[in-house]
Order: sequence, then C-alpha cells, then structure tokens
Amino acid sequence: MSSTIRSLEDAADHIIDTLKHFLQVDTLLIATIDHNGSRIIRALNRHENEGTNSLPLHLLQSCCNLVLEQDCSILNITNTLDDPRTASLPITQQLGTQALVGIAVRTADQTAVGTLCAINKEPIHLDERQLGFLHSMAAFFGYILDLENASVTDSLTGLYNRRYLSHLDHAGSDKQFSVMFIDIDDFKEVNDSFGHDFGDLLLLQISKRLKQDVRKTDILVRYGGDEFVICFQHLVDNQDIDFVASKIKKSIDEPFTINGHIIHISASIGISSTHGTASSLKELISNADLAMYDNKQNEKKL
Repeated sequence: MSSTIRSLEDAADHIIDTLKHFLQVDTLLIATIDHNGSRIIRALNRHENEGTNSLPLHLLQSCCNLVLEQDCSILNITNTLDDPRTASLPITQQLGTQALVGIAVRTADQTAVGTLCAINKEPIHLDERQLGFLHSMAAFFGYILDLENASVTDSLTGLYNRRYLSHLDHAGSDKQFSVMFIDIDDFKEVNDSFGHDFGDLLLLQISKRLKQDVRKTDILVRYGGDEFVICFQHLVDNQDIDFVASKIKKSIDEPFTINGHIIHISASIGISSTHGTASSLKELISNADLAMYDNKQNEKKL
C-alpha cells in the first residue's frame, strides 16, 4: 500500500485491491455504517468486464446487513439457498446458490462501523493465512474509520464538526437539505461568570437536548463555540421546520442545572432551505446564519 490514503474510499480501494489477490472470489464488498444505515462504498466484480451485469448495490447491501446482525467473528455460508438466514434474500433469489463470507469492521471500542464481504459461486474455503489476513484488513479499516470519525467529530460534545459539513458540501450530496443555525444567547456571560469548564458542561447539556429534539437521520453539528447547525434531510415544508424550531427554542428555554446552579439561557435560530436561492449546503448555512442574526437583532428590539 504505497499510495497515500486520503479518504475512506481510498482506503477501501487499497483493501479491495489487496484482498482480490488473497481471495479468489467473484465479488468483494466494503460497506460502512452512518446515521442513514449501512452503505457500500466500494465493490469489485471480477466478471463485470466479461459482459456480466453488475448487481444493484441495494441487493448486495443485504449481505452486508446480514453480517452486522450475526454475533460471530466471521460469517461463512457455503450455500445461500440452503441457509435460512439467506434463502429469502432478494439477492439469493436472483443469483441462486452462492457462498458468502463476511466480517464486521469494528472501532477500538468494538462498535460495528462497517463490513467486508466476499461472494462466490463456489464455496469459499479460507485457510488460516487467508482468515488471518481478512481479520487484519477489517482491523485496519476499523482503524481508518476511527481516525476519520475523530477528524469530523467535536471532541467535547461528540457531535459532528465543521469539517464534516465541508465533506458533505464537497461530496455534492443529492439530498434536499433544510438548515437551522442556532446561536446560544449571552453564552459569554456564562463563561465569564462561572468559568470555561462550567461552560463546557452547559454545552454538553445543550447538545443532549438538541439530540432529543431531532431525528436520527438529521445531521447535528457543533459549528463554533456556542453555535450549532442542524441539517434536515428531505424536510423542506416550512410548517415542519417552524415546528422543530419552536420545539428547540422551548427546549433551550427550560432551565439547566449544573453543579447546583440553575442557569436560564435562550437561543436565536435562523432557517434556510432549498426552496430559496441557495444551490449548495455552504450557501444554505450562510443564509441560515444571516437569518439567525436578523432574528437575534429583532428579538433585542422587543
């Protein structure tokens, strides 16, 4: 692996390129898990250049999901048509008898974050060297995912950070987003009165409440010191967005208890969606930031 690894996709390319020499199988898959569930980021079909149509990813993904459901170090099914775990899967119905080998990719805390899978027409027999190498590749990819998660996660709150937003923007996601920009009012006064450690505890409690107020598929980001951004996928109805904004404001208005102190704070919120003129996630965030600032100024006048 002499080339520089710049992304998860690069790492997956290296792993598949290496595995194909150790495992003589028809298909190799690498999938990751995020807030939307599992997704295949790289797949190799040895027969694709021989006129064989490549399988739809959603069919292949069912194999990856099955690996995640199993409580074993490695899944090895010699006949998918005869095994009750795979017999009814759409991919089995389409391909008929296949062999499947899969291993979960885990991070340092043993959280499942992905899978490596191999599919072959004939049974897959792994010797000790191949089995050990498969485990090593899974451990290596888990290490890469640990590093990637650390780079896009805020160290205090565990929420996504601005780097993750840049990743989404550069990826050119085809999802429709509505963006909410949240600024905690007078947070500096809390830090000045009680200290930064106290302020960090308050941010943790704010983050916890925000998590409770949004869906698992929504992307919650600590944008700056006391600023948060929420990206709502496919939530572009103004009434729905206004309802969530009202819910969040009420949640933040509820008193916080920290080290015996009762703290009252409020939040200013701005919203932008794809109904407007913004054509990128970056522009949506900028527009929501401007809307938040206008709302903050208007509230001060009241």
